[in-house]
Amino acid sequence: MERAVLEPGDKRTGVFIHAEDERAPCVVGALWVDEERGVLAEIPYIAQAGDQFATPTRWFGLGLDRTPRNLVFRSEDLSVSLFECRTISTVTGSHLDIGRLRVKEAVFAEQLDDIDDPLRVTKLVSHIDGLGGWSNLTSVKQEFEPIGSRHHRAGTRVRYTIESAQGFSWLQGAARMRLVTDWRDGGSDDPGIHLIDDTVVESRFKEPRPVADHLAEHRKFRDLFSLIIGTGAYFRGHTVRDRRLGVMTFDQKVKGAPYQPLLAAGTVAEHYRPRPDRNEENWPMLAIVDLTPQALTWWAQKYNSSQRFVLPTTAALRRTRGYSEDRIINAAMSIEAIGPVLGPVQGEGPTLARKKPTIATHFLRALENVEVDPTPLATSTVDLARALADTYNTVKHADRGDFPDGLVQYYAGRLSLVLSRMAILGRLPGAGGSVKRYAKSDQVERLFEGMKVDGIRVKAGEFSTTP
Repeated sequence: MERAVLEPGDKRTGVFIHAEDERAPCVVGALWVDEERGVLAEIPYIAQAGDQFATPTRWFGLGLDRTPRNLVFRSEDLSVSLFECRTISTVTGSHLDIGRLRVKEAVFAEQLDDIDDPLRVTKLVSHIDGLGGWSNLTSVKQEFEPIGSRHHRAGTRVRYTIESAQGFSWLQGAARMRLVTDWRDGGSDDPGIHLIDDTVVESRFKEPRPVADHLAEHRKFRDLFSLIIGTGAYFRGHTVRDRRLGVMTFDQKVKGAPYQPLLAAGTVAEHYRPRPDRNEENWPMLAIVDLTPQALTWWAQKYNSSQRFVLPTTAALRRTRGYSEDRIINAAMSIEAIGPVLGPVQGEGPTLARKKPTIATHFLRALENVEVDPTPLATSTVDLARALADTYNTVKHADRGDFPDGLVQYYAGRLSLVLSRMAILGRLPGAGGSVKRYAKSDQVERLFEGMKVDGIRVKAGEFSTTP
């Protein structure tokens, strides 16, 4: 996606316009983007300088946060609507005072209504890392036509048709969600055709809603997509659309509402993260054809009650350089939470303690539900489940002595994370068969083969590196 016109490190000087008093002078300051905290502003003033700095003195004086909730920033070539501004610090100097603001949401356009009105939009679009490649959706169609006669070929004519293509749409509560392609000029001065062709997820409500309502629905899909592809699915940017951000003519009529870039403090840190590395088990567990609108609606309905096993795994996937211990702990948290949902399986008796399920029981239920073949490493599924549980308990509990062998942690973390993904996605309506095929895929086989090559086996319910 094309990033917002204000990039990290690009500090702009301009004026901040507010609606407290139309006669009050504009406030001069600077605006920039912080890669972790979002849009920030800095306003210098002199508290004892009289009317010239009366407005910023009123905002920041005595350490109080009296900043208007919404502001408009204008510079020579930039106009930004700032919503939910908060004072994060004030600096009192001997000659100059400084007030600093953090902005919850910034739209790179001016709202047509009162500046004080909260930001509410009917549509929000998110660009999510990897969505285009996974979906295979494209805005470009090519037609090849030979030029010349049958006996004298002069060349080939290529006709390109460029238009947005829709994957499918589904309902998430009051929101209508869509997967659709998004294309724009690539902006290159080099000869040839240069297009940015991406796939985005879009939410639409019948009535304008806060950005937070839209993002809550987008996170449900993003977390599902992260589980599918096996790596961090980051928000790479947002755009919003609403009549109040439209184009107004001299006769005060709104003529269309283009999509406008949005920076939200809650997601901006994802925009600038490096693209995650891929490894053997990070191939998608599901293809787009494995999903249906009904399955996506079901996922959204179950999302809130499923967070205890969804969020630990997706959090581990989004860490670009996570430790093996993190993977083990997070994956086990998901397995422990989803075990009771999967329910009892035949033969889990040896994993029970006083007739109650243990973490080994929950690992066993996950392994049985997705039909993982344990024979490359263990004599039984029970033995493999107990080995995964033993590694988790040894990492977690200090009274278990030293940490497990480094190779054991590395492979146990990878295997636990793949297993938790399969257990969660296997519940998705219509996806169980594809997940079970993945459990027998080359990716899982190579994971087991790597453990064998490095001398790791399961003996008496524990991973061992000794022959």
